[in-house]
Amino acid sequence: MTDPTTTAAAVEDLDAIRRRVVNVVGHELRTPVTTIHGLAHAIAAAEDLATVTEELGPALLRNAERLTALLDDLLMASGITTAVPVGAPEPVAVHELLAERWAAMGDGELDVTGPSASALVPRAALVRAVDPVVANAAQYGSGAPHVEVAAADGEVRIAVRSPGPALHPEEVRLATEAFFRGERAVTTRPGLGVGLAVARTVAAQIGGRLSVAAADDGLVTTIELPAGEGG
Repeated sequence: MTDPTTTAAAVEDLDAIRRRVVNVVGHELRTPVTTIHGLAHAIAAAEDLATVTEELGPALLRNAERLTALLDDLLMASGITTAVPVGAPEPVAVHELLAERWAAMGDGELDVTGPSASALVPRAALVRAVDPVVANAAQYGSGAPHVEVAAADGEVRIAVRSPGPALHPEEVRLATEAFFRGERAVTTRPGLGVGLAVARTVAAQIGGRLSVAAADDGLVTTIELPAGEGG
């Protein structure tokens, strides 16, 4: 027979999760949706084509792309793999990709050590796996992240070390769960809390895996992938 106390606690936990998800998702989606709504009204009221093509149209496109990216993140974080970028596996030079993605984030040069290696994966999918891991380390660590690349036994390992204060074991355990945000994340910047969940889903879809572990000086997020030729 089910314990009424246990059932009540489970219902309370479920309701807390539901409210957290609705609050986070609603907050993050409101900005682009509201902006798109306003731009649509502005386009309808525009009196000259130049204003539409040079100002309003590009702004509308940027916000529509932002909204699409958010929805894709939500789907992937929930394990819906149809949102994962597709493509044929190809050898992707890991060091070069990491440098490129870090530069795209506008943070200068990334500290990467280890041998040159390539991963045999769809390039677009690897970007979707790497971006949230590196961004998460940069945003929530207390210093610049360090990346260690290793290759052995037909696999390439990308370990992203994010320096910072020690994390509670429960925060580490839940780090890859969709919509979970640790205390440091909540108090520093807004977000959906799906970055590592997205990376985990994409890594699994391309034949790899993602893991998170506590370190003496912060957090280490590791992506393991099939190696390309010479990897």
